[in-house]
Amino acid sequence: MRRVLGLFHLVLYSLGMIVGAGIYSVIGKAAGIAGGSLWISFLIAAISAFLTALSYAELVSMFPRAGAEYIYIKSIFPKSSFLPLFCGTLMVFSGVCTAATVALAFSGYLQQIVPIPLWGTSVLILLFFGLVNIWGLREASWINILFTSVEILGLLLFVAIGLSFGDFGAHLSWKVEGETFSGAALIIFAYFGFESIVNFAEETSAPERKIPQAIFWSLMISAVLYSLVSIAALSIASPLDLSQSEGPLSYVLKGRFPQAAMIIAAIAVFSTANTVLISILSTSRIIFSMSREADLPFVLSRLTKKKETPWVATLVVLIMANSFLPVGGIEIVASASALATMVVFLIINLSLIHLRYVHPEMPRPFRVPGSIRGMPILPLLAALTCLVLLFYFAKEVYLLGLIFLTIIFFLFILRKFLRTKI
Repeated sequence: MRRVLGLFHLVLYSLGMIVGAGIYSVIGKAAGIAGGSLWISFLIAAISAFLTALSYAELVSMFPRAGAEYIYIKSIFPKSSFLPLFCGTLMVFSGVCTAATVALAFSGYLQQIVPIPLWGTSVLILLFFGLVNIWGLREASWINILFTSVEILGLLLFVAIGLSFGDFGAHLSWKVEGETFSGAALIIFAYFGFESIVNFAEETSAPERKIPQAIFWSLMISAVLYSLVSIAALSIASPLDLSQSEGPLSYVLKGRFPQAAMIIAAIAVFSTANTVLISILSTSRIIFSMSREADLPFVLSRLTKKKETPWVATLVVLIMANSFLPVGGIEIVASASALATMVVFLIINLSLIHLRYVHPEMPRPFRVPGSIRGMPILPLLAALTCLVLLFYFAKEVYLLGLIFLTIIFFLFILRKFLRTKI
């Protein structure tokens, strides 16, 4: 594939994915869970995401190839046939859930501007950005730069409105409770996106250096934005009010600042649309890589002749994402994506620890700092954090995860048939 991306593009892709995926779509549901400790949930989720981001940075510097988690596990455990397939398929599951979640959020915000059917609009936005993906990565990059700039301005506007309220920051002394961690388990979805850009390794110049930089910059910027927005949201409305709408940021402004509410709703349309675009882009690259490595049918690795984009894989992502639209509310689909990604995050961190012991001599352009007798401390903390957050999902989410786990085992059993050329 063509190397058309630089550091600036990568940071904007990561920010576009992170900011659009969470703050506009799950903050309301998270507020209903965490209450006044919402901003603490955002910080817990940010710390968890950053710890795992360090592991991703080291691995992408060692294995700069499309396919991300699938390629890392396949390279670290070359004798394992199930684990790479398991991780790759889980990230595909997470990607299509993210696309479906944010497509629904897009439709929810658009409904506040014009009366439109929720599911029908979600289908159309998925189809549109699937075609943009096939059109070409460079063209998609320009759309992403525009949309990401708009969505960041929207968050800054919301924070500015929150600052005008006298009780801005009144919840800063709120206590940490069990619900705080439950909120963080959902909010971790809001920080997903940094891991998506590692799938662009084969389309980036000097990926072993630029992708780790892009990961860190995007996470730091988004963590600051999220903290400010969550504090502003709690100063404008109660957690209950925030939880009442599929488009919470504009909903809570309607009564007091109707014009600002319309602006936020319009900006949220751009933001959520952008995340749909990036979800489709990154997930199609995972499927492409799994097909190229013969773990999925070879037809899925076909590229367009002119722009060299994985068009068949993109069509598969569109079909899967549309199938998740009727599964449940935003919080169920978003949490399902979070559960799948947290499982893979746990495996990635443990795999990095394993790699440090079995192959300490391998060159690492980026190395996670801090270790005791060869044990990398930060990846260990990341793994423990992921493990703890895995216990804070709703039972419906575990059921959905169990169904998909069954599908993965079924795919593994039929693997010899999937290897056949189509």
